[in-house]
Amino acid sequence: MKTTPENTVLRCFTRTIALLMLLVTPALHIHSNGQEITNRLTGYFNATSDTLLYNYFSFDGNGKLDITGMGDGYYFQKGDSLIVYPDKSIFKFLLKDNKLYGVSEWVNGGVWQLIGDSVVESRRTSAEAADRIAYLLNQYYEIKAQDRTGFLAAEDHAYRGKMKALCDSGLSKACLDYAGLRIIENLGGIGALLGNKPVDIKQDADPEILSIIEKVIRMGDMEGYAVLGGYYTTLQDRKKAKEVLEKGGELGCRRCVWAAFSIALEEEAAGAEAAGKKKSVPEPVKRKK
Repeated sequence: MKTTPENTVLRCFTRTIALLMLLVTPALHIHSNGQEITNRLTGYFNATSDTLLYNYFSFDGNGKLDITGMGDGYYFQKGDSLIVYPDKSIFKFLLKDNKLYGVSEWVNGGVWQLIGDSVVESRRTSAEAADRIAYLLNQYYEIKAQDRTGFLAAEDHAYRGKMKALCDSGLSKACLDYAGLRIIENLGGIGALLGNKPVDIKQDADPEILSIIEKVIRMGDMEGYAVLGGYYTTLQDRKKAKEVLEKGGELGCRRCVWAAFSIALEEEAAGAEAAGKKKSVPEPVKRKK
């Protein structure tokens, strides 16, 4: 099926997925050297300046954080270095004297102070299980830093294999990347998406992709709902997409709330445009008998 004007949102979404797969760690290298890898950091860090893009970061002590109420992210700490994966980028901080010092793009030069009297619920129920995820996320970080563009070759499945291995080991973020790679593959590959070529749309959801995303949700990662809703959007099943995103929003997925709101706005705009076109059509002149 060839793309039509209705597929504008589809093209934007699929190219966003493609660009996310291209994101790499921009020369941020952390060396182990026996440093502890953990995600025990807990607390609310408030920006020390009102000019910073991100007002606060709130860490749950279990590898997830709230980023200014706009979305959730993943994090791990190695020594005094803190790596955060938000929705579409990567942040690096140095942690010193209860302050976060931004040292990468988007946060560079910023300082966030731990608020001692803030109440942040720790979700760290098992230190061993939590730090295992931190270790896997560190592996993910190193793969992204080392395997920058090799996965773009259609015949090279090494990168995808590494994401699958991390997914199978229990890292939900790797599962989301793996699902994204499969979605891109089903839509003709990253070259087609970035090359503004017509996209053939699979009308039926791929059972394997659904299985990967459902696995993420079973892991307790609500970001799975956002990716699942986006996947149904690529299949032009807006009704299903809205159902998934609304459910995710109810369960605490912030990205789902924004995505559902965006779909509602697009539908409202499309309805207004259709109504305007209908009004602009002149009524036929009735002749007198």
